[in-house]
Amino acid sequence: MGAFKFRGGFNALSNLTPEERAAGVLTYSSGNHAQAIALSAKILGMKATIIMPEDAPKLKVQATMGYGGNVLFYDRYKEDRDEVASALKEKTGGVL
Repeated sequence: MGAFKFRGGFNALSNLTPEERAAGVLTYSSGNHAQAIALSAKILGMKATIIMPEDAPKLKVQATMGYGGNVLFYDRYKEDRDEVASALKEKTGGVL
């Protein structure tokens, strides 16, 4: 993961309210952004759910999980990631 991605992700999560942090964060990515958000959330004591395509590189998936991210897979050919994220946001109240 690049330092640029981490700094941006950490800064964004750091600026969330206590209520938003408690709700957790949702994002979609198949790579470095996923890892940055997962690690930033872990450091800040937040839950992070990362929506990743089923065909995301295995190393990226493993790294994201290793940083504490809860990975939710979707089929990029049959599902729209925005719709998947919106439905999850509606269900969990997480910040997208």
